[in-house]
Amino acid sequence: MQPEVLSGLIGFGGALVGGASSFGGVWLTLSHQRKQAREARLLEIGQEAADKALNELITLGEFLESVRGEVAAMRTDESAEYLDTVFGHMERVQRAVARIPDRELRTRMRDLLSVMRKFRAAGVRHLFAVSWLAELADELTELLSAYIRSDPLPPLSERTESKRQRAIQHELAQRRRFE
Repeated sequence: MQPEVLSGLIGFGGALVGGASSFGGVWLTLSHQRKQAREARLLEIGQEAADKALNELITLGEFLESVRGEVAAMRTDESAEYLDTVFGHMERVQRAVARIPDRELRTRMRDLLSVMRKFRAAGVRHLFAVSWLAELADELTELLSAYIRSDPLPPLSERTESKRQRAIQHELAQRRRFE
């Protein structure tokens, strides 16, 4: 083979390798930028959703403080008007939390909202139910606040854990009663 052809082939091969590596570098850069943009967007969505849920919980807590005296003597098996407002706030919290990308937070929030719905386990009077709901709203507020600050999620308080157990026991007792 003539030296000119050999030198041309080597130059052509070098150009192909250079072009391929340049293309690969651009592809990797774009892929990395796309991943970073997606993560930033998820973080932004999560922060907005957490802010919305937190505002709902704060409003719910303030509402529950105003309710305490009105329903103190009512039995929990009686329907009380305040529950419509409470469940409305809880539904908006649940919808907002569904958009948060942190799976652990979503699961814990969903579990605590479920315990809130079992407010009848608190006792026979709505006074106890209002206290139950307010304490769980505070626990949810603490969870969301930690998430917004990027702190580790705090463990459940002993009071909340005991509420979970009481809700389970109450639900079992209700099932036995209807069987």
